Amino acid sequence: MGHLLGIGLILISAACFGAMAIFGKFAYASGISTHSLLFFRFLIAALVMTPIALLQKRRFPRGRDLAILTAMGFIGYAGVSFCYFTALDHISPGLLAILLYLYPVMVAGLSFFFLKESFTKNKVLALILAVSGAVLVIGLDTGGNRTGVLLGIGAAVIYAFYNVAGGRVMGRNDAFTASLVVIASSGCFYFIYNLKAGFFIPGPGMAWLHILAIAVLSTALAIYTYFLGMKLAGAVNASMLSTFEPVTTVGLSAVFLGQPIGWMQAAGTALILSSAILTALRPKTDFGTDC
Repeated sequence: MGHLLGIGLILISAACFGAMAIFGKFAYASGISTHSLLFFRFLIAALVMTPIALLQKRRFPRGRDLAILTAMGFIGYAGVSFCYFTALDHISPGLLAILLYLYPVMVAGLSFFFLKESFTKNKVLALILAVSGAVLVIGLDTGGNRTGVLLGIGAAVIYAFYNVAGGRVMGRNDAFTASLVVIASSGCFYFIYNLKAGFFIPGPGMAWLHILAIAVLSTALAIYTYFLGMKLAGAVNASMLSTFEPVTTVGLSAVFLGQPIGWMQAAGTALILSSAILTALRPKTDFGTDC
């Protein structure tokens, strides 16, 4: 039952992350800079989560785990965001998304060697279906340059290590407060960045609603449900199921931005959903010991 709950939480997380591109597109209409948007994203999310953690008297990470989670936020999550948004200046969003979704393959390899997480036949097939589906959903847009491609691959590499580090530390800590540490650390990074680059504060209007949606839905809720889902279902399953994110993005783009869904996106969606169903099955025969 915990395995299925974990899968459901990861899919919720992927949907929340997938909606962030839509919220972000509307937020950018106010003229806000990327580094300021990311600062407000993490600041508001931390301000929402901190009172909840204190009122519920949740246990905060300590010692080595606190240091790992802080590094995951300050270096890992902030680093992924920096590479991702900088790469957007050089290559198309479609190509960047394909490069980012190399990370499930990297997570599978890193988890096998460092976490001793098993490779079942279902996991191998689900991984192939998930990555193939993500490529089809996003589309094969290959127009770009070397700088953008390297930044996209860099985002995937950092995110893979971020997932594996999370898989190791989450089993020992409360998912909510661990998520809060990561978010607050990322916010600290972008606070320092904005001190040098300059803050952009939007005026009253819809921009703040979109920023709030990014902070609450696409950050606090998305990261918490992902970490909790990872704790219940495993790092490899989490990385594979997160490929549901581009399905959400494409669907919302069709509804709110008028972007049509072609046969490739429909086929990719079917592959990703098949991957989710396959991941939900727990086979009797493994290549190793299931974590």
